[in-house]
Amino acid sequence: MTGEDVAFAARVVLALVLVASSVGKLIGAARALPVYREQGALYATVAFVVACSLPLLELLVAIALLVVDAIWPVYVALVLFAIFTGVLIRRMVRDDRRPCNCFGAASRKRALSVGSLVRNGWFLVLAVIATGAATMQEPSAAFATVLVAVAFGGVSAVLIVRT
Repeated sequence: MTGEDVAFAARVVLALVLVASSVGKLIGAARALPVYREQGALYATVAFVVACSLPLLELLVAIALLVVDAIWPVYVALVLFAIFTGVLIRRMVRDDRRPCNCFGAASRKRALSVGSLVRNGWFLVLAVIATGAATMQEPSAAFATVLVAVAFGGVSAVLIVRT
């Protein structure tokens, strides 16, 4: 197993995290549509488009991570997670403890906490690890790479569910 295999596993898990985040937010936007409609058709349209823009960006980045044979999608994901983490830090500094809703409908309605920062820190670490996968070449040790991906995914899932 090589470092590129570990980086490849991290890249795939980052894509899955972005898909989970995107799908949760899109479901949340669809559920909020009746509330948007109460404010009028124009408001509903604008609110729904705005609510869908971030999850669609996340979904595009996830797809790029999985299909683009280049390093740039990893750097885009790294920047996204850095921005998301910066927003969480800013909210915590301002003592804004409203739930982060980072995973939309899949999010628990828990107050923003240090756990949210730990979760995003983990995603940043995965993104840094994923920078070692400059291309989408087949892993040299497929089974071991899958095991590493399962471990990365398991930690990610626990952090998502617990925060």
